[in-house]
Amino acid sequence: MIGGGKQKGSTSAGSKQSWRTLPGTRPIESLGAEKRRRSEILIFLAFTFLLVSIVGGIILSLVYLKNREESFKITIPSKAVEKIIFNTDGVLPNSWLNKVIELRRDTNMMEADIHAMKQQLEAHRQVKSASVERQFPNILKISIEEYEPVMRMRVLGSNDQVQLRIISRSGTIYRGEGYSEAKLNELPFLQPYQHPGGGVIPLRGIEQVAELLDLTRRNQPNFYKSLKLVSLEDYSGYSDMLGDVIEVRTTIVPRVIFGLNTDFSQQIDRLGLILQYLKSRNNPALKRIDLSLQGSAAVQFENGRISTY
Repeated sequence: MIGGGKQKGSTSAGSKQSWRTLPGTRPIESLGAEKRRRSEILIFLAFTFLLVSIVGGIILSLVYLKNREESFKITIPSKAVEKIIFNTDGVLPNSWLNKVIELRRDTNMMEADIHAMKQQLEAHRQVKSASVERQFPNILKISIEEYEPVMRMRVLGSNDQVQLRIISRSGTIYRGEGYSEAKLNELPFLQPYQHPGGGVIPLRGIEQVAELLDLTRRNQPNFYKSLKLVSLEDYSGYSDMLGDVIEVRTTIVPRVIFGLNTDFSQQIDRLGLILQYLKSRNNPALKRIDLSLQGSAAVQFENGRISTY
């Protein structure tokens, strides 16, 4: 029995067992290998992400460069300004242009400030609009549109000297340069409307006055030549003002009154018929013709008699 027990104990101790073969245990070498594999995977993923980012950035850069509009600096061979071509639809002379535009002889075409020149030209009240263009290689072209004169007016200057001013059909007042004496003598003088404060500026409704003068010049040229003064004493220029009239004074009839409620053409035609009739009656001396009445005209003679036509 004793021998049998020793045999049993000997068999237990002699069997080959260790912690390496125990259930639930892992070798130390396998833990290190797993860590290395994880590190390699993380490195691989980081490298892949970096590579994708670089490739994506290159692709986006190529697309941007392909679609970007490249700007090029274009240089034009430029010389000094050698010639100025000046055109105007009015009367301003070259001497006036030389006073307004000052250019050095060696001014380069690209150095010439055409926008500043345009502003300088249009600062003069006689100029309605101006354009300045470069014509390469060495020419500046300047074109002027001037206001059209319809009347003239006497004003007192700063030294209390009587000075002449020109009135355009838009009511612009300017000194007037380049007009011949004959042209100025064709223009009737203007007696402007007196505003409540005593001033005469601004001039309103001059377009309507210019229309009347244009029709008179075309339809009654002899009468137009006799015009000396256009009086706006009773013409404010406001379209809604009742009772406004335009009065003209001539060498043929001292006073002729035009109304604003009747077409100017009809009034001028009636005026022509009256003058023709009076001529057949040896031109009796007249004091006034009032054309502002509806459908008729009142003629006042120098002797005080009044007739309607």
